[in-house]
Amino acid sequence: MAYLSGLVVRASDQGRLVADMESFGSDMFLEAGATRVRVMQNVMGGDQAGEINIACEWDSLDAAMRAPGDLREKQEMIDSMQAAGVQTLRRSLISIEAERGTQEGEFASLLVHSGNPLDPATMNANLDQNWAHMQSGANGLMYGRGLAAGPLTGLYVAITATDSADELMAASAAMFADPVIQQRMAEQNTQLVARQMLRLLA
Repeated sequence: MAYLSGLVVRASDQGRLVADMESFGSDMFLEAGATRVRVMQNVMGGDQAGEINIACEWDSLDAAMRAPGDLREKQEMIDSMQAAGVQTLRRSLISIEAERGTQEGEFASLLVHSGNPLDPATMNANLDQNWAHMQSGANGLMYGRGLAAGPLTGLYVAITATDSADELMAASAAMFADPVIQQRMAEQNTQLVARQMLRLLA
């Protein structure tokens, strides 16, 4: 199973944080075992707006669990976090259940919903139905579930990457207007909980 971790922070010097992540920070996460690193800012998300999410994908939960402690022992990382005025807010873990396309693009949507427990076959069938709509306005769609994620634990998460937030939302509106999607959501007791709109920083 693959995993997605999110280290959520605020920084008094956002430019310094982004520059350091591009210079060496992302490489440190990769050396710790991450397979992909993205730095994104919550632009629209209620009281979480402005927070910065360092999102890492992992093939090993052991590596994801060891990485925070290992990175805190590196002086270069310590100096960078202090210089950027980084305040850690929370760290969350999500299982990656299914994916279509690629998580590339300037913008992203993180949509949280509740619903019945789903087996892998149903999850993939749902994703195929949704991707048929979303691919017109998105580069990729990832489905996951909160494993150790505070109030998101046990909830489903859909992360959509795009080059245009306008096109993403148009595709999303068309998807939710589809009677087939509406019927499926009713049958599976799907209830939307929250959405965040994010922008890629590094």
